[in-house]
Amino acid sequence: MEYFSLSAEKTAPVADDWVQRMIDSPGRSGQLKTGDHTTHYLEWGDASNSRVMLLLHGFLGHAHWWDFVAPWFSAEYRVIAIDFGGMGDSAPQPTYSNASFVGEVGAMLEMTGSNAVTLVGHSFGGRVAVLAAHRYPQYLKRAIVVDSKIGFSNRPVRPPTPRVKQRYPDLETACSRFRLVPDEPPLLPRIMRHLAEHSLKRERDAYVWKFDEALMGGVAWQEIYEGELFAQIKVPVDFICGEFSLVVPNDLAVRIGAALRHGRGPIVIPSAYHHVPVDQPLALAATLRALLL
Repeated sequence: MEYFSLSAEKTAPVADDWVQRMIDSPGRSGQLKTGDHTTHYLEWGDASNSRVMLLLHGFLGHAHWWDFVAPWFSAEYRVIAIDFGGMGDSAPQPTYSNASFVGEVGAMLEMTGSNAVTLVGHSFGGRVAVLAAHRYPQYLKRAIVVDSKIGFSNRPVRPPTPRVKQRYPDLETACSRFRLVPDEPPLLPRIMRHLAEHSLKRERDAYVWKFDEALMGGVAWQEIYEGELFAQIKVPVDFICGEFSLVVPNDLAVRIGAALRHGRGPIVIPSAYHHVPVDQPLALAATLRALLL
């Protein structure tokens, strides 16, 4: 039996400021030139590591949406987060389509030189991940889809509502206008600010959002139903979703899980909404670790 002295000096451990730790562990900026197009990406870990994790962000997002997840895996993986064409710091594409986005992923997979890539996609990036797993299985070990509205022939995914980019006189005003779509409870302030700053660029006398305005209403969304492809995909595909997601309601999550050929799901992150990589990054990192054992 142990006895403790009430008079003994008590010391509490210092709280882990994990948000700052992630901000202080930025990815290395790189560029991949494919024909006339330049894809920007962030990279963590040893660039010679054959164990690769490739991260795909959501529509109109950017690679920095993974800044609070990617560093947790940099000791075991070469982690790469791309900016899709016309988003983040990648160059715009002359035209946008399912094929153009999947082609960008294919170019990155080829660049890694690995045939054991773990592909992780959130939202729109998850839909692209499914298409890439179908088209490029030779590069993949597995794919993990995070809160993506997967389409089925009798439940197609509708294209996003067009929006016009606004111009803001200064960075503070612009950051204050940054919002999640769909609207959700606010993120931790430093995460919200981090995402906002990396979503903006200076354009002459104003700040504007980085994404190419041609993406809004200008994407040739072919009628491809990702849910119908699961039966044909050879690599394992797992599905993660947020408990309170407005994008993936429970009935759709269950249907996606039932359609998986080789994989697990739905794996529900408690208290998470749609934007899991920034809403519940620690829970997502832990879930990814468990799936990758």
